[in-house]
Amino acid sequence: MNLAIKQPNFSKEEKSSGFIYLGILKIKEYKLTSDCYHQSLELMINENFKYHNNFKQAIEAFIINEDIERAKFWLTNLIQRQSYDKKFKKLAVLEKKVQ
Repeated sequence: MNLAIKQPNFSKEEKSSGFIYLGILKIKEYKLTSDCYHQSLELMINENFKYHNNFKQAIEAFIINEDIERAKFWLTNLIQRQSYDKKFKKLAVLEKKVQ
């Protein structure tokens, strides 16, 4: 995965997916996991993409890592995406955890 995310011929979406999977692989290394999820989301910040259950895991990783600013930012960003994919509304249950 580390090599895949550095490939220049991969799309932003492919690299973003790579960072998500790196985050999953490093789930017990909270700082690294948090950074991987952040990089993944940052790559796609201006793109529309479908909801995935891994987004809940990403927000929870930010919270566990005590990175509340990232958790708030990405939770707000992802919830706003329900304008084109209603499934993002599922993340609203996490709002209490980041207040």
